[in-house]
Amino acid sequence: MRKLQMKMQEFMKGRYGPDLLSRDMSFLSLGIIILNLFIRNKILYFLGLTLLFISYLRMFSKRFPKRYNENRIYANIRNNFTKRIKRTFKRIKDFPKYKYFKCPNCQKQLRVPRGKKQIVITCPVCRTQFDAKT
Repeated sequence: MRKLQMKMQEFMKGRYGPDLLSRDMSFLSLGIIILNLFIRNKILYFLGLTLLFISYLRMFSKRFPKRYNENRIYANIRNNFTKRIKRTFKRIKDFPKYKYFKCPNCQKQLRVPRGKKQIVITCPVCRTQFDAKT
């Protein structure tokens, strides 16, 4: 068993290895293949296998800069998407207690307690004051 582990380590030397993009591609391909067990569609099956094949090609690649840039771009897109989702769920959760406004000057999002009637809001970033109904 130790010999096999050593051979695998030697094989992976100089190769890129797993990262966030290849991991997510592997999970997506696994989900597509499992979905295909119920749907029975050849196109879906080949799509799942192709994604799995591409994720393994990325892991075994020796082109570090290219794989690193692909992963960095994907991570930025993924983080922006998850931030938007978290922000939306936070606003839904805060709906009974708070109302959100955007500063007319700097577009900063401001949270104000509900039920205060007509108030003057001061933006903490740019110190712009504006009227709002809560």
